[in-house]
Amino acid sequence: MHRRALITGLAASAAGPAVAAPAQWPSAQGLLDRYVAERKVPGAVLTVAGADEQPVFLTAGALDFSGECCGPDSLFRIYSMTKPVTGVAAMQLIEDGRLALDQPLADILPAFRDMKVMSEPALALRPATTPIRIRDLLTHTAGFSYHIHDTTLGRIYAARGIKPGSRQTAPLAGEQPPVRDLEDFAQRLAQTPLDFDPGTNWQYSVGLDLMGLVIQRVSGRPFWEVVRERITGPLGMTDTDFMVPPEKTGRLTALYSKGLEGWRLSDPGSAASPFARDRDLPSGGGGLVSTARDYARFCQMLLRGGALEGARILRPQTFQLATSNLLPPGLTVALADGANGYGAGMQVVLPGLTTPGTEPPGSFGWSGQAGTTMWVDPVNRVYAVLMVQYLPGGAYPIYVEARQAVYRDLLAQGRVSSAL
Repeated sequence: MHRRALITGLAASAAGPAVAAPAQWPSAQGLLDRYVAERKVPGAVLTVAGADEQPVFLTAGALDFSGECCGPDSLFRIYSMTKPVTGVAAMQLIEDGRLALDQPLADILPAFRDMKVMSEPALALRPATTPIRIRDLLTHTAGFSYHIHDTTLGRIYAARGIKPGSRQTAPLAGEQPPVRDLEDFAQRLAQTPLDFDPGTNWQYSVGLDLMGLVIQRVSGRPFWEVVRERITGPLGMTDTDFMVPPEKTGRLTALYSKGLEGWRLSDPGSAASPFARDRDLPSGGGGLVSTARDYARFCQMLLRGGALEGARILRPQTFQLATSNLLPPGLTVALADGANGYGAGMQVVLPGLTTPGTEPPGSFGWSGQAGTTMWVDPVNRVYAVLMVQYLPGGAYPIYVEARQAVYRDLLAQGRVSSAL
């Protein structure tokens, strides 16, 4: 049961004409139905809309493999889809003149002034030749890593408890206790070497997690309050937060991990979930929980150039900067779908994308660890948000398949060029 009659034409509350009805999205709906029928995911929600249209919510499956149907208001752990939100919050401070794109991080966090770089294979340390800048935090060029990387530095992060976004409270064998809050996180990170000189390479990292503390220091307010007051509140994203309150846990999806023997329940999606616990470590790189309806409003704001229904989130010039390629000259992001650029917490598609049938150059977006993804296509004036929930997110190619399915349907509706 998909409850399609209940979700047809539901709005993210933007006034305007409705997009094509769910029946006119056979490729996209078929993709969701197939993934649920094959038990690759318990449920999925896909949102598609234009700049001035009410979104269509395509749904399939349930919150878990045996529970209530999922829909536009089901809560998903969006993990790294938090990064574009944090990027927008940082760009607001740049717009206000309280931060600068090429400002040294040490101006705000002095502990990062004299960073060391780790040299392989002897693991000798040398002084970094360049300072970490705000741009480097936004674009993953600071020299940081992630504890999820199976690298020397990634393993050092894990051993030192530098695991923002993990919600882990107890240390694993041989590890230090996980970081408690943003201040503790920054202190341990500043005492850990870099993988390369800032601005000289790209590596997916904790840069946007650290940006949360930068925003907190510069604004003088808790990071999560800044996000609420300047982004989610004005946009009416009422279900998006760094924790799920008790009255909403019934809408939280279960989180499964894919193993050799099938699915293992990692988080039951109830009041016992670590995402229902607290906001002590609001991870700007991966801590938000959101809904398809809420995140559609964020994407619609981006598609409209930084404003939605009277709420101006970014000025046009700041918006253009945030969604442009901010990487240092000569650097690209080497991902499975081509070598692209990177803006304020999100990928920017450059000419030469190798995957056919997906978003054109000029588009931007990002994905989450549990399979969620979003993209904004200013060329064809459309955005899409996919909400699923499984680990690891790369276990299935739904990231690319969703894009191809959406563009097949858009092509059939005459809304995009056949060149795709």
